[in-house]
Amino acid sequence: ESKYTNLYQYLSTVIESVPAGCDGVIFTPWLHGNRCPFEDPNARGMFYNLSIESGKSEMIRAVVEGVCMHMRWMLETHEKKTRTSDVVRFVGGGPLNDSTSQILADCIGRPVEVVSSPQNVGAVGAAVVVAVGLGVIEDIEQADLLIDAEKKFMPNKDNKAVYDKQYEVFKNL
Repeated sequence: ESKYTNLYQYLSTVIESVPAGCDGVIFTPWLHGNRCPFEDPNARGMFYNLSIESGKSEMIRAVVEGVCMHMRWMLETHEKKTRTSDVVRFVGGGPLNDSTSQILADCIGRPVEVVSSPQNVGAVGAAVVVAVGLGVIEDIEQADLLIDAEKKFMPNKDNKAVYDKQYEVFKNL
């Protein structure tokens, strides 16, 4: 009998068994090129700083950390053009795992909120636009009142310090 009911539970267990920073292993998530913050269709993903002691658990966590570092890079680039929210709403499949949400908060140094059913926010957004168009909702800004955060993850300053060091290496890769 398995102790996991879904892949996210297993992923969380593996991620939590490895310390922040994966003992120096960094993953660049450009498996299909990169479009932000720079355009490079030839950029490729890689694991950096692997050693004989690096195992699959470090590599799994490094993948999650690499995606979160790339999200940080995109946020910082966007911030140079326009102010963004202090709180980030994390949507899609990633926030189905609390460990991933916490890593994102630690990496970007901002609170991260997760709504219920985060993988369906595209449909919810479309419904809000339709509701505005039909006059059911007066203004698109009222969507905030309809979509509450279910969970909130605050950055861990110790992990943030680890990610800050790795982030500089990440950008150079």
